[in-house]
Amino acid sequence: MRINREELKACAVDILIASGESKAGADTVADSLVKADARGIVTHGTYLLTPIHKRAQANQLSLPTVAVVVVDDNASAVVDGGDGLGAIAGKLAVETALGKAKKYGVSTVLIRNTNNVGSLAIYTEAAAKQGMIAFMCCNAAPAMAPWGGAEAFVGTNPIAMAVYTGKDLVFSADMASSVVARGKIRKAARNGECIPDSWAMDKDGNFTTDPHAALKGTLLPMGGPKGSAIGLMVDILSGILSGSRYAPELKSFHSPEGSTGVGAALTVVDISKFMSLDIFAGLMQDYIKRIKGLKKANGFNEIYMPGEIEYGKEQAGSKDGIELDDNAVAAINYLLQTIKSDKKI
Repeated sequence: MRINREELKACAVDILIASGESKAGADTVADSLVKADARGIVTHGTYLLTPIHKRAQANQLSLPTVAVVVVDDNASAVVDGGDGLGAIAGKLAVETALGKAKKYGVSTVLIRNTNNVGSLAIYTEAAAKQGMIAFMCCNAAPAMAPWGGAEAFVGTNPIAMAVYTGKDLVFSADMASSVVARGKIRKAARNGECIPDSWAMDKDGNFTTDPHAALKGTLLPMGGPKGSAIGLMVDILSGILSGSRYAPELKSFHSPEGSTGVGAALTVVDISKFMSLDIFAGLMQDYIKRIKGLKKANGFNEIYMPGEIEYGKEQAGSKDGIELDDNAVAAINYLLQTIKSDKKI
């Protein structure tokens, strides 16, 4: 089903307000969720409204969200997310990092004591469109074993990067340090689908195609020991350095078992402090043109830049409606009926 973007956002806002978020906060979070859906990243989209609502009902979210800067020291800062909704802490981190980067050239803002922040590309792209280069990472509940292990120790711990290009389409990559994001395995489990045997192991350390066994076991790091090292480094920056939780101390956002303690780290570089923004944009456009003109490998008709496919989906979704499967639509309708019957809207 294709749903009008503004209509989907309005539904998300209603659900978030009924869950206890402020109107301004709900607008920020809904923007993040709907943008993820529009880009085809449904694991970070309005699907998250269900765990948000369940956590709110279980009093395991501090709503409305109050995110504040608790450390402010020249080019660095720390945002405390107040155990609220992660997109609000993420927005404050971007705003803080941009202001500092424009003054000092480079800034780093850490986030602690928050929950699922959604798709990291949303934050890095927002910074990139302001003439920046941005890097962001966050930790998550244990889902991946360090290389050689068979016991989950760190989360899928994604990392995102975005670069200003002088165009609306920026260079943007957002990836888990595991072979796949855990959300894809949850989706396979919900839909009764098998997964490739290269994605995960069961609790006994055997490769598995059963998503339910995978959720009880551990994901595999991308690139073996390389992805393992990246995942551990993300946990150190986002968890240990920020003063948030890390490794097995983190809890899953999808189960109301207490505050998650998610942390994140954002670094922003102001390109204009190193060269003219116009010159950099020209160099980037030439760089992209040269990549696009390379000889194509067998089976490929085009070389896509990082973020280009998601950008195309978002443009199409804004025009023709955002595509959601039947389960996603049913979940949203159920929440709308629930809050209506509770007379909260």
